[in-house]
Amino acid sequence: MELRHLKYFLAVAETQNIRLAAQRVHVTQPAISRKIKELETELGIQLFDRLPKGLRLNRAGKIYQKQLGAVIRQIDDANEHVRQFTHTEHGSLALGAHDFVLWEGQINQCISQFRHDNHHVELEVYSDTPMVLLKRLELDQIDGAFLYHFSDLPSDYSVHPIAQDKLVLAYPSNWGKTFSPKTSIEELNLLPSVRLPRSVDPYYYDWLEVLFQEIDWTPEVTQWAHGESTMLGLVAAGNGVAIVNERHFTRPSNMLCSTPLDVLPHTSPLSFVYKNTSDNPALMEFLQLLSK
Repeated sequence: MELRHLKYFLAVAETQNIRLAAQRVHVTQPAISRKIKELETELGIQLFDRLPKGLRLNRAGKIYQKQLGAVIRQIDDANEHVRQFTHTEHGSLALGAHDFVLWEGQINQCISQFRHDNHHVELEVYSDTPMVLLKRLELDQIDGAFLYHFSDLPSDYSVHPIAQDKLVLAYPSNWGKTFSPKTSIEELNLLPSVRLPRSVDPYYYDWLEVLFQEIDWTPEVTQWAHGESTMLGLVAAGNGVAIVNERHFTRPSNMLCSTPLDVLPHTSPLSFVYKNTSDNPALMEFLQLLSK
């Protein structure tokens, strides 16, 4: 059974006239009659009553017409949808990011501008850990991701630098103590700490470990948290201090304070990562906005 068998059947069912149906689908009358007979033979049931003056859709044919009509419409919709994906003004764009990079700044403005310029593009944004986002990218579940990455990526990925974000010390405001950029390693080593376990992001964890060793900081970890937002929640509850990205404090909280540290002047590289092989025109449009 081929798709044209079904379209020929629907044409005859709607017109109940071989000549009109043949004109509608642009084939000869003998050809459409033959295809209808082939369809009935394959189904093992007659769909039309043969009358002296032509064909009449029977009960089985009416049921088949109703079911096929919905199927053909779905096929037509799918065909149109996939054709639209070849144009920037249609299609879809799926992005990944840490939730806190979206709160304000260049990325927020870029997404807002893309949404404004491309009303018909289906835009999705996923927030997750770097490991999960990279896996989504590998499986083509997203088109690109804003990532803090601390290792070399395979050659089939492109990396578009976005920013170098400062690391800051987050501490509870209810401690009644203020820390300054000049806080010493000796003072830091006396403080309880909240950290991400290595399983969340091995490369970031190892990168921090190297930095801590360079400055002789051995954090006394009293709490582990599987996300920086969770880390900050534990800090706000008074469980300790944490090293986090400065972007968290674009959304202030009266439960938290932060300060950069002179002993830890390092920055965290934020980039937009995508596959070189991508042919999604919506992604190309987004990259142009990022470049601006």
